[in-house]
Amino acid sequence: MRRLLETGVAGGRRAVAEAARGTAAQAAYGPLRRAGLTAAADLATALAAEADRRPRDAFGRLADPSPDGYAWAWLAAATHLAAAERSLVAASWTATPDGATPAAP
Repeated sequence: MRRLLETGVAGGRRAVAEAARGTAAQAAYGPLRRAGLTAAADLATALAAEADRRPRDAFGRLADPSPDGYAWAWLAAATHLAAAERSLVAASWTATPDGATPAAP
C-alpha cells in the first residue's frame, strides 16, 4: 500500500492507475488479504479504482474526473497505513522474546 501511495505522490492519479493495471497489481493485494489486512487491500483497491475512473460526457468524450473522490480514497489509504504502522510498532515493543504477547495484568 505504501508503494501505491508514494506513486500517487510522485506521479499523480494517472501513475496510480497505470501501476494498478494488470495481473501484477491484483497479485500485490493478495498477500495483504492472506495476512488478514483486508481493510488495507480494500483501500488499495478502492484507490486504484478511483484513480482509473474516467467518466464520459453525454457524447462519449472523456471528461475530467472530479478530484474529490481520488483525494478521499488517497487520504483514507494514507490514514489507514499510518495507523497500521503505529499499531505494528507498538505491538513489536510489547511482544515477548518468544513472539507471544504478554498477558494483561
